[in-house]
Amino acid sequence: MTHSTSQFFNEVLGERAGVKKELANIHDLAWDVVGKELLSLCKLRVAMILGCDEEVASAKQYLDPSKADAITQWSSSKIFTDVEKSCLRFSEEFIIDVSSIPDESASAVSEHLGEEGFVTFVNALLVVEQRIRLLLVWRKLIGSTGI
Repeated sequence: MTHSTSQFFNEVLGERAGVKKELANIHDLAWDVVGKELLSLCKLRVAMILGCDEEVASAKQYLDPSKADAITQWSSSKIFTDVEKSCLRFSEEFIIDVSSIPDESASAVSEHLGEEGFVTFVNALLVVEQRIRLLLVWRKLIGSTGI
């Protein structure tokens, strides 16, 4: 999402134009099919859990600052909607242990977004999560590229 993350990916992937194009396309599509504020809230929480400061900063661009500041208290805060709470709960469980997501969590998201919306949300969340994990791993393996 951030320019520096995209630049980093471009530099790491070098001459692999096809891979760069497909990664950019899937990333852009994730942001086109899920509301930017909702996906940004989930991205913020995922980036915080995974310890990716760059993506924490970029996730805030579509967010109300009061929500961004209260994200760690989302479950008890009244400023988050039921839809946001169900998606944040699912996102946390997805990141911590995808194989142990309770049916109730998935059902809650599906009730708010519909079945197709649920599938779309999960796919977008996967794209966001994998991009953050790739950034973290590549930064660890190769360090800074000067960006």
